[in-house]
Amino acid sequence: MKTERLTGWRIPLVLLFFWAMYLSLVLLSNTADALKALGILPPDAVFVSGNFGLIQKVVSIYHSPGWLAGLLYAGVLIWQTVGSLWLWQAFAATIRKTPNHLTVTYNALTMLIGLWAAFILADEFFLAYELPGLSATHFSLLIASVATAIAVRIMSYEL
Repeated sequence: MKTERLTGWRIPLVLLFFWAMYLSLVLLSNTADALKALGILPPDAVFVSGNFGLIQKVVSIYHSPGWLAGLLYAGVLIWQTVGSLWLWQAFAATIRKTPNHLTVTYNALTMLIGLWAAFILADEFFLAYELPGLSATHFSLLIASVATAIAVRIMSYEL
């Protein structure tokens, strides 16, 4: 019975590890991009996302002030920081099988789903769906996050 319980939790563990690692890498490359934009990293820095320039381009449709892109980007960095921390917490809580591991996991996945949903809404507001592949990427990430939440939910009932 114990082996079955461990086997049943491999998929949620792998998914939580993937999302924690993925969002952490995205956060690192976005942070590096911000540091490059601030002149802290050199212009030829390689591990940068390019997302700050993308946000500048997206918000320029309304002739927005320059600080708006910076404010939005800072908001994304904060959201990604909290999301990464919560995903790592969910991964650790699931490994340890703490009494609240499902609550911690659902909170982290809700944060992740909210991030992609916010990007989709921003894509619509700023007409960013006209940029090739951007909205499709956000929709794919949203669907994958929802699928992860569903998988965790189903597997938690089976154990």
